[in-house]
Amino acid sequence: MEEKRKVDHEIGFDFTKFPPSKWGDHFLTVTVTDSDLDALAKEIEVLKPKVRDMLILYSEDDGEATKRKILIIHFLVTLGLAYHFENEIEHIVKVAFEKIANLITDENDLYTISIMFRVFRTYDVFKRFIENDEKFKRYLINDFKGMLSFYEALHFRTTTDYILDEALNITLSHLEPIATSQLACPGHISRLIQKALHIPQHMNIETLVAREYISFYEQEGNHDNTLLKLAKLNFKFLQLHYFQELKTITLWWRGLDHTSKLPPNFRERTIETWLAALMMYFEPQFSLGRIMSAKLYLAITFLDDACDTYASIDEVMNLVDCIERWDPDYMGKLQGHMQTAFKFVMSVYKEYEDILRSQGRLFVLDEMIEEFKIIVRTNLQLVKWAREDYMPSFDEYIEAGGAEIGSYATITCSVMGLGEIGKKRDFEWLRSRPKVVQVLAAKTRLMDDMTDYEEDIGKCYTANALNYYIKQHGVTKEEAIKEFGKMIKDINKIVNKECLKTTNISRRVFNQIINYGRSLDVLYTSDDVYNHREGMFKEYITTLLVDPIHL
Repeated sequence: MEEKRKVDHEIGFDFTKFPPSKWGDHFLTVTVTDSDLDALAKEIEVLKPKVRDMLILYSEDDGEATKRKILIIHFLVTLGLAYHFENEIEHIVKVAFEKIANLITDENDLYTISIMFRVFRTYDVFKRFIENDEKFKRYLINDFKGMLSFYEALHFRTTTDYILDEALNITLSHLEPIATSQLACPGHISRLIQKALHIPQHMNIETLVAREYISFYEQEGNHDNTLLKLAKLNFKFLQLHYFQELKTITLWWRGLDHTSKLPPNFRERTIETWLAALMMYFEPQFSLGRIMSAKLYLAITFLDDACDTYASIDEVMNLVDCIERWDPDYMGKLQGHMQTAFKFVMSVYKEYEDILRSQGRLFVLDEMIEEFKIIVRTNLQLVKWAREDYMPSFDEYIEAGGAEIGSYATITCSVMGLGEIGKKRDFEWLRSRPKVVQVLAAKTRLMDDMTDYEEDIGKCYTANALNYYIKQHGVTKEEAIKEFGKMIKDINKIVNKECLKTTNISRRVFNQIINYGRSLDVLYTSDDVYNHREGMFKEYITTLLVDPIHL
């Protein structure tokens, strides 16, 4: 074994040293009291009935009134307020959908029809805006908000919406000159267009969309003061919850016996893992769920570092053996950091057990244990492929790699964090690996491996999707990246289609899958948010938690 370990380490694996988290230090200094939360909660409760009246006072037989309600629903969703009015929204959408044909028949406003498309996903409503030469009607060229709303709506397209594929290219040709200041446009609209071209709202996480849209909506001349004030109060209320969570998770991490035995500066990722958990759900009632998810991500990160960059194959096999037995008192041949990794996983899961027992939902623990076992099994498989220079087929790697990176465990954990909403049948459905979950696991592997390619190859770690695709198909890195981009676009369309087809799972549970897909676009678009503290990570944390909201 010692000889084998020496050979493994000659490849150059070692812990990567990261600086301590200054963000963690910062949030430990933020003080939040119950009176702060109570004061904001009271102000929110005063305004909610006024907004509710906007939804229920108008006649359901009045088509124009129904359109106004649909636009209000769009504002509520985009401003991060929809969770306050779920019952009202569900009723309005159900009633309005039954007369959608009448609502859109004579509607010629691109902004309105695009919003209705996003709410109802009705297919052929945009043909009226296209000339015979497949160009937009001339009067729409300066309809900046309408064009942006149309662009956003196009990201709901599925694998059979060919006309929308063509429309996307047309829309981009009009929006890109605005984003690059080649075409004059009001500043706040131009900034929103820039954000949308980076990550469309449908593919962005709900908190970032809300924070950015609050700033935009405030500068709209026809904004509703009550709606704007409620949005600001709500976001401040959310921020206070987030500060408490960040303090809790950071103190928890720094107080663990396991972390004191780690190498200096070993990946304190409390803020990064909390942000990843926020991407799965942002509402205050899921505060415990975010903390539970953040702890899972820390455990996965810990395991990933211990296995991929430190341990020999034999040491990973020993860890897998202990995880398969799932006995906190059995550590077999584990030593050093591998033993620490095992203890850390067991301690996290003991917390899960205590919480789930108090909720009377211990059946969820079995699901979570099995998902973690799948992670370590596939981790060993990938480590063997990399160390033994074995080349699996691209498809074989994507299947194993999607599980190893924690996609299934992440989604399952987020459903656990929903509490009573997550039923036993939901976990059984997830374990059946429905198509929507499988393709998102593949998307995770594709995006992560494109991001990590140079680093992986630089340290002779060959288990990488881009590496295998290049070798299997005999293409250049640039050609492979282009093909990955096409695969990811197709996956996004499949997810949209599955969203329309899946009816046996509650909307809230399915939303966790949608949010997981969104998290990938935020984590990997133009930057590796999880691993780079400067750049987009810093921008997102600043936007969400530092930049002030003035009431």
